[in-house]
Amino acid sequence: AVWFVWWVNHTEVTIPYLATEVTCVGPGAHKGQSVVSLDLYTCELDLTNLILFSFSISTALFLMVVMTASHLYFWDVWYFYHFCKAKIRGYQHLLSTGSCYDAFIVYDTKDPAVTEWVFEELVAQLEDPREKHFNLCLEERDWLPGQPVLENLSQSIQLSKKTVFVMTDKYAKTENFKIAFYLSHQRLMDEKVDVIILIFLEKPLKKSKFLQLRKRLCGSSVLEWPTNPQAHPYFWQ
Repeated sequence: AVWFVWWVNHTEVTIPYLATEVTCVGPGAHKGQSVVSLDLYTCELDLTNLILFSFSISTALFLMVVMTASHLYFWDVWYFYHFCKAKIRGYQHLLSTGSCYDAFIVYDTKDPAVTEWVFEELVAQLEDPREKHFNLCLEERDWLPGQPVLENLSQSIQLSKKTVFVMTDKYAKTENFKIAFYLSHQRLMDEKVDVIILIFLEKPLKKSKFLQLRKRLCGSSVLEWPTNPQAHPYFWQ
Protein backbone atom coordinates (compact mmCIF):
# COMPACT_ATOMS: atom_id res chain seq x y z
CA ALA A 1 0.00 0.00 0.00
CA VAL A 2 1.10 3.57 -0.65
CA TRP A 3 0.87 4.53 3.02
CA PHE A 4 3.24 1.68 3.96
CA VAL A 5 5.86 2.71 1.40
CA TRP A 6 5.60 6.30 2.61
CA TRP A 7 6.02 5.11 6.22
CA VAL A 8 9.08 3.00 5.34
CA ASN A 9 10.76 5.98 3.67
CA HIS A 10 10.12 8.31 6.63
CA THR A 11 10.36 6.13 9.72
CA GLU A 12 13.43 5.94 11.95
CA VAL A 13 12.70 2.30 12.78
CA THR A 14 15.39 -0.07 11.53
CA ILE A 15 13.98 -2.83 9.34
CA PRO A 16 16.41 -5.71 8.62
CA TYR A 17 17.06 -6.53 4.96
CA LEU A 18 14.77 -3.69 3.89
CA ALA A 19 16.44 -3.16 0.54
CA THR A 20 16.55 -6.83 -0.47
CA GLU A 21 13.93 -8.87 1.39
CA VAL A 22 10.99 -6.47 1.77
CA THR A 23 9.34 -6.55 -1.64
CA CYS A 24 5.93 -5.95 -3.18
CA VAL A 25 3.53 -8.83 -3.81
CA GLY A 26 1.31 -6.82 -6.16
CA PRO A 27 0.02 -5.46 -8.39
CA GLY A 28 1.67 -7.50 -11.12
CA ALA A 29 3.80 -4.65 -12.53
CA HIS A 30 5.49 -4.14 -9.14
CA LYS A 31 5.63 -7.74 -7.91
CA GLY A 32 9.04 -8.61 -6.45
CA GLN A 33 10.26 -5.02 -6.54
CA SER A 34 11.86 -3.59 -3.40
CA VAL A 35 9.63 -1.16 -1.53
CA VAL A 36 12.58 1.20 -1.18
CA SER A 37 12.85 1.70 -4.93
CA LEU A 38 9.11 1.78 -5.51
CA ASP A 39 7.77 4.87 -7.29
CA LEU A 40 4.94 6.26 -5.17
CA TYR A 41 3.56 8.23 -8.11
CA THR A 42 2.94 4.99 -10.02
CA CYS A 43 1.07 3.49 -7.08
CA GLU A 44 -1.06 6.60 -6.73
CA LEU A 45 -1.99 6.34 -10.39
CA ASP A 46 -3.08 2.73 -9.83
CA LEU A 47 -5.19 3.83 -6.86
CA THR A 48 -6.79 6.57 -8.94
CA ASN A 49 -7.62 4.11 -11.68
CA LEU A 50 -9.15 1.77 -9.12
CA ILE A 51 -11.33 4.57 -7.75
CA LEU A 52 -12.44 5.59 -11.24
CA PHE A 53 -13.17 1.98 -12.15
CA SER A 54 -15.18 1.46 -8.96
CA PHE A 55 -17.11 4.68 -9.58
CA SER A 56 -17.91 3.68 -13.17
CA ILE A 57 -19.12 0.22 -12.14
CA SER A 58 -21.21 1.65 -9.29
CA THR A 59 -22.79 4.23 -11.60
CA ALA A 60 -23.61 1.60 -14.23
CA LEU A 61 -25.15 -0.72 -11.62
CA PHE A 62 -27.15 2.16 -10.12
CA LEU A 63 -28.56 3.13 -13.53
CA MET A 64 -29.47 -0.49 -14.26
CA VAL A 65 -31.30 -0.80 -10.94
CA VAL A 66 -33.14 2.50 -11.49
CA MET A 67 -34.20 1.55 -15.03
CA THR A 68 -35.34 -1.92 -13.97
CA ALA A 69 -37.25 -0.55 -10.99
CA SER A 70 -38.89 2.16 -13.10
CA HIS A 71 -39.99 -0.47 -15.62
CA LEU A 72 -41.44 -2.79 -12.97
CA TYR A 73 -42.73 -0.34 -10.36
CA PHE A 74 -43.29 2.98 -12.17
CA TRP A 75 -47.07 2.74 -11.93
CA ASP A 76 -46.91 1.83 -8.22
CA VAL A 77 -44.68 4.83 -7.47
CA TRP A 78 -46.87 7.12 -9.60
CA TYR A 79 -50.03 6.00 -7.83
CA PHE A 80 -48.41 6.22 -4.37
CA TYR A 81 -47.19 9.75 -5.11
CA HIS A 82 -50.58 11.06 -6.22
CA PHE A 83 -52.39 9.22 -3.44
CA CYS A 84 -50.11 10.80 -0.82
CA LYS A 85 -50.65 14.25 -2.35
CA ALA A 86 -54.37 13.72 -2.00
CA LYS A 87 -53.96 12.55 1.60
CA ILE A 88 -51.78 15.54 2.54
CA ARG A 89 -54.68 17.81 1.74
CA GLY A 90 -56.57 15.99 4.47
CA TYR A 91 -60.06 14.53 4.57
CA GLN A 92 -62.70 16.66 2.98
CA HIS A 93 -66.42 16.19 3.38
CA LEU A 94 -67.78 15.16 0.01
CA LEU A 95 -69.95 18.18 -0.61
CA SER A 96 -69.55 19.59 -4.07
CA THR A 97 -71.83 22.04 -5.82
CA GLY A 98 -70.97 20.29 -9.10
CA SER A 99 -71.98 16.83 -7.85
CA CYS A 100 -75.42 15.56 -8.79
CA TYR A 101 -74.90 12.04 -7.43
CA ASP A 102 -73.37 10.51 -4.32
CA ALA A 103 -71.89 7.66 -6.36
CA PHE A 104 -71.65 6.39 -9.91
CA ILE A 105 -71.96 2.59 -10.07
CA VAL A 106 -69.74 0.94 -12.70
CA TYR A 107 -70.50 -2.73 -13.40
CA ASP A 108 -70.79 -5.32 -16.16
CA THR A 109 -74.20 -4.54 -17.64
CA LYS A 110 -73.92 -7.60 -19.90
CA ASP A 111 -73.74 -9.97 -16.92
CA PRO A 112 -77.30 -10.72 -15.69
CA ALA A 113 -76.06 -11.95 -12.30
CA VAL A 114 -74.10 -8.76 -11.65
CA THR A 115 -76.98 -6.55 -12.83
CA GLU A 116 -79.34 -8.41 -10.53
CA TRP A 117 -76.97 -7.92 -7.57
CA VAL A 118 -76.61 -4.21 -8.31
CA PHE A 119 -80.37 -3.53 -8.36
CA GLU A 120 -81.54 -5.99 -5.71
CA GLU A 121 -78.70 -5.52 -3.24
CA LEU A 122 -76.70 -2.33 -3.78
CA VAL A 123 -79.44 -0.02 -5.07
CA ALA A 124 -82.03 -1.43 -2.68
CA GLN A 125 -79.74 -0.82 0.30
CA LEU A 126 -78.22 2.54 -0.61
CA GLU A 127 -81.29 4.22 -2.07
CA ASP A 128 -83.65 3.03 0.65
CA PRO A 129 -85.30 6.23 1.98
CA ARG A 130 -85.65 4.65 5.44
CA GLU A 131 -81.89 4.17 5.68
CA LYS A 132 -79.01 6.14 4.12
CA HIS A 133 -80.88 7.24 0.97
CA PHE A 134 -77.94 7.91 -1.35
CA ASN A 135 -78.49 9.25 -4.84
CA LEU A 136 -76.87 6.80 -7.26
CA CYS A 137 -76.05 7.09 -10.95
CA LEU A 138 -76.62 3.95 -13.03
CA GLU A 139 -75.85 3.40 -16.68
CA GLU A 140 -79.05 1.52 -17.47
CA ARG A 141 -81.24 4.03 -15.67
CA ASP A 142 -79.64 7.49 -15.76
CA TRP A 143 -77.60 7.74 -18.95
CA LEU A 144 -78.99 9.97 -21.69
CA PRO A 145 -80.17 7.98 -24.74
CA GLY A 146 -78.42 8.88 -27.98
CA GLN A 147 -75.44 10.47 -26.25
CA PRO A 148 -72.02 8.89 -26.95
CA VAL A 149 -70.99 6.26 -24.39
CA LEU A 150 -67.69 7.97 -23.56
CA GLU A 151 -69.45 11.28 -22.96
CA ASN A 152 -72.03 9.65 -20.71
CA LEU A 153 -69.26 7.87 -18.82
CA SER A 154 -67.16 10.99 -18.35
CA GLN A 155 -70.12 13.05 -17.15
CA SER A 156 -71.23 10.37 -14.70
CA ILE A 157 -67.77 10.23 -13.12
CA GLN A 158 -67.40 14.00 -12.96
CA LEU A 159 -70.88 14.57 -11.52
CA SER A 160 -70.51 11.91 -8.81
CA LYS A 161 -68.72 12.21 -5.47
CA LYS A 162 -67.54 8.60 -5.65
CA THR A 163 -67.14 5.98 -8.37
CA VAL A 164 -68.00 2.46 -7.21
CA PHE A 165 -66.70 -0.44 -9.31
CA VAL A 166 -68.57 -3.74 -8.93
CA MET A 167 -65.82 -6.18 -9.84
CA THR A 168 -65.61 -9.67 -11.30
CA ASP A 169 -62.56 -11.30 -12.87
CA LYS A 170 -64.26 -11.22 -16.27
CA TYR A 171 -65.17 -7.54 -16.05
CA ALA A 172 -61.66 -6.55 -14.92
CA LYS A 173 -60.34 -7.60 -18.36
CA THR A 174 -62.79 -5.54 -20.43
CA GLU A 175 -62.08 -2.25 -22.18
CA ASN A 176 -65.12 -0.61 -20.57
CA PHE A 177 -63.66 -1.16 -17.11
CA LYS A 178 -60.21 0.11 -18.13
CA ILE A 179 -61.63 3.31 -19.62
CA ALA A 180 -63.83 4.02 -16.59
CA PHE A 181 -60.94 3.30 -14.25
CA TYR A 182 -58.64 5.62 -16.19
CA LEU A 183 -61.17 8.47 -16.11
CA SER A 184 -61.62 8.00 -12.36
CA HIS A 185 -57.86 8.18 -11.88
CA GLN A 186 -57.82 11.44 -13.79
CA ARG A 187 -59.79 12.98 -10.93
CA LEU A 188 -57.05 11.87 -8.55
CA MET A 189 -54.50 13.71 -10.68
CA ASP A 190 -56.59 16.79 -11.49
CA GLU A 191 -58.53 17.34 -8.27
CA LYS A 192 -56.24 15.45 -5.83
CA VAL A 193 -59.29 13.51 -4.64
CA ASP A 194 -59.43 9.70 -4.55
CA VAL A 195 -62.97 8.75 -5.60
CA ILE A 196 -62.57 5.03 -6.32
CA ILE A 197 -64.29 2.27 -4.32
CA LEU A 198 -63.94 -1.39 -5.35
CA ILE A 199 -66.52 -4.05 -4.47
CA PHE A 200 -65.48 -7.60 -5.39
CA LEU A 201 -68.26 -10.09 -5.94
CA GLU A 202 -65.61 -12.78 -6.47
CA LYS A 203 -62.34 -13.44 -4.70
CA PRO A 204 -59.96 -10.72 -5.98
CA LEU A 205 -56.82 -11.56 -7.90
CA LYS A 206 -53.97 -12.02 -5.41
CA LYS A 207 -51.34 -11.23 -8.06
CA SER A 208 -52.73 -7.78 -8.81
CA LYS A 209 -50.07 -5.22 -7.88
CA PHE A 210 -52.58 -2.40 -7.92
CA LEU A 211 -54.95 -4.21 -5.58
CA GLN A 212 -52.17 -5.04 -3.11
CA LEU A 213 -50.98 -1.43 -3.16
CA ARG A 214 -54.49 -0.02 -2.73
CA LYS A 215 -55.21 -2.35 0.18
CA ARG A 216 -52.12 -1.02 1.96
CA LEU A 217 -52.87 2.64 1.28
CA CYS A 218 -56.64 2.71 1.59
CA GLY A 219 -58.02 -0.63 2.72
CA SER A 220 -61.48 0.79 3.44
CA SER A 221 -62.04 1.40 -0.29
CA VAL A 222 -61.51 -2.28 -1.21
CA LEU A 223 -64.52 -4.39 -0.20
CA GLU A 224 -65.39 -8.06 -0.69
CA TRP A 225 -68.97 -9.30 -0.86
CA PRO A 226 -69.20 -12.14 1.70
CA THR A 227 -70.01 -15.61 0.42
CA ASN A 228 -71.94 -16.41 3.60
CA PRO A 229 -75.55 -15.13 3.21
CA GLN A 230 -75.79 -14.55 6.96
CA ALA A 231 -72.98 -11.98 6.70
CA HIS A 232 -74.68 -9.91 3.99
CA PRO A 233 -76.50 -7.52 6.39
CA TYR A 234 -73.20 -6.66 8.10
CA PHE A 235 -71.66 -5.66 4.76
CA TRP A 236 -73.88 -2.57 4.57
CA GLN A 237 -73.21 -1.37 8.10
